[in-house]
Amino acid sequence: MSQILKQKLSSINAKLFFLFWLIAITSILVTHFISLQFAEDTVILPPHPKESEQLHRIAEKLKRMQPNDIKSYIRNFSSYNNRVILLKNLKTNRILSSKNLKFKMLTDYIRKNNFTSVTSVQFHYARLTGPINIDIGSQQYQVYTARKGSKRHMGRFLMHIPAWARILTPIIISLLFCWLLARTLSRPLSQMQQTAAKIGNGDLSARVGKGAHRNDELGSLAKSINQMASKLEVSLSAHQRLLGDVSHELRSPMTRLQIALALAHKASSKPSDLEKHLNRCELEVNRLDDMIADVLALSRLENTLHNSHFCPVDLSQLIELVCQDAQYLANEKSIIIKSSNLKVCIVEGDNQLLASAFSNILNNAVKYSPENSNINIKMTLSNKHITITVIDNGHGVPESALPEMFKPFYRVADSRDRETGGTGLGLAIAKQAIVTHKGNIEASNSPGGGLAVTITLPLKLI
Repeated sequence: MSQILKQKLSSINAKLFFLFWLIAITSILVTHFISLQFAEDTVILPPHPKESEQLHRIAEKLKRMQPNDIKSYIRNFSSYNNRVILLKNLKTNRILSSKNLKFKMLTDYIRKNNFTSVTSVQFHYARLTGPINIDIGSQQYQVYTARKGSKRHMGRFLMHIPAWARILTPIIISLLFCWLLARTLSRPLSQMQQTAAKIGNGDLSARVGKGAHRNDELGSLAKSINQMASKLEVSLSAHQRLLGDVSHELRSPMTRLQIALALAHKASSKPSDLEKHLNRCELEVNRLDDMIADVLALSRLENTLHNSHFCPVDLSQLIELVCQDAQYLANEKSIIIKSSNLKVCIVEGDNQLLASAFSNILNNAVKYSPENSNINIKMTLSNKHITITVIDNGHGVPESALPEMFKPFYRVADSRDRETGGTGLGLAIAKQAIVTHKGNIEASNSPGGGLAVTITLPLKLI
């Protein structure tokens, strides 16, 4: 139980709540103390015209009547408009009033203060006007009039609240508001903690809900967690797909290799058949070797384990050499690779990586171009960038597939036949090589038909 309580109190929700509440209570107490130091229960005003006139009429009447029993006379004195008549005996300091006053503060104020002229004094609950000095019999009196407030004044209400209640009420109110504030701030943090725990337990579909819709720093943090989870989910899906694709791609050549070896054993007495089956075994082994090499190359590039060796590279000469190598494959389909506007351009880069990138792109173009067609390579040189575009005469790809083409093992068609789809690693390797050189690669459908792959490299490569 104590462990649970300790955990609850150490949470950010509890810390925020107690911090805000402490600040609120401190502010209330300090404000209350300062207000007590500067508080004024009364405000001195110029005499109110109507009440001053009323006061003079009352004083004249009292002078004229000279009642013997002044107390009874004042008690029975007619009053109206919530006005009260007060007489202060200057000798005894006794206060007589036409009604029973419930506000002791008013009579205490008259006893303690003496005025030489008619003045109006505003209280929270009433307004006092006076005095006028008169003589009744052998006694000297001061005449005042007091007008009660027509509405219940908030100050009057507060003055009647006990001191402990006046302090406790704002503390309770601040407790509620601080709790709501702490809950508002800590709720998205709790959601993010729960989401992170789910992601850590393998649920990569978990996302922060309402907290991600906030427009503050907590909302940005929630969005970052969602983005991280999305990338982890995509990465894990790609990893699982990689395992599935590699196992599938290995199964086909391994099956053909086993069949070829079995046929070779059976044809051991026939040299011509034996040689044919052994050649088939060699072909499948080479395919396996190429695919494993591609997987390892992509893995090194993606995990930045490849040690790049940058040196001056003549980009136009490198493209010419890659075109010559690709032309051997293109000759089988009577495809001509044409390069135009190739200018001498020396850049700092990794010769092997750049050659691999261009080679994979050209081989892909040859694979999907029809027979007796052309593949065009164009180079554009600007002040800051070099752009190389490879355009084939194939059928192009759907627009939705263009952004996906550079993902590992991605194929536009579902067919996994090596003759049509390959392993799907060539363009992924090309992209990682270009990214290593701080460049950009993208694909688009050419207006004249076919696919256009554009590579942009900065002039100053690091």
